[in-house]
Parts: sequence; C-alpha cells; structure tokens
Amino acid sequence: MRRSLRFAVAMGLGAGILLVAGQVDAQYQYTDAKGVSKVVQYKLDVPATYRDAAVWIGPTGIGKPALSEAARQTKQREDTYRGTTAQQLQQKVQEANELERQKLWRQQQRVGPPTR
Repeated sequence: MRRSLRFAVAMGLGAGILLVAGQVDAQYQYTDAKGVSKVVQYKLDVPATYRDAAVWIGPTGIGKPALSEAARQTKQREDTYRGTTAQQLQQKVQEANELERQKLWRQQQRVGPPTR
C-alpha cells in the first residue's frame, strides 16, 4: 500500500514538473513553409532552411542574446507608436479628467450656475 502510494505521488509530481517546465525553455521562434509558427529551445533545433529567419523570443540580459537589429527596430517603432508606459498613464489621467469636467459641466447646465 505504501509503496504504491509513493509511486503514485512520485509519478504525479514528475508529470506536473514536465507539464509546467515543458514550454518554459522555448526561446526561438520560426515559421515553416506552411506558415505555421513553431517555438524551439535552441537555434540548432531550427531546421537549417529556417535558421536565419529564427527570432529570439526569450529574455535578454546578462548571459542571454541581445535582440537582433530587426527586432530592436520593431520594438523601437512599437514604443514610438504606443508611447512609454508613463505617457500612456498620463493620457488615461487626462482622459479621465476631461470626462469628469464634461460631467460637471452637464450638471451645471441642468441646474444652473451656483449661487453665492
């Protein structure tokens, strides 16, 4: 009984680890001739015909490859188009302030200006 319980627990933990860690190591993405995107861990896992077009999608930093020039330019264009996070937050605050101002103006139009 104890032996089968230990075995079942070990198998469950092993399967859980495999399922959770299976996609974590995938770092390179490429598109095959059929147009299907695939993700692999190492660039050597990419077929030779698609290896030059493979894109690093993993983290960057110390010990990690830097973004390719094309990926860096794409990121720069996207950042320019979307703006930085601070700019996006500022825009949301301005929109909220404008909506609040319009709401107050509509209320004043219905009631009339405040009296002193």
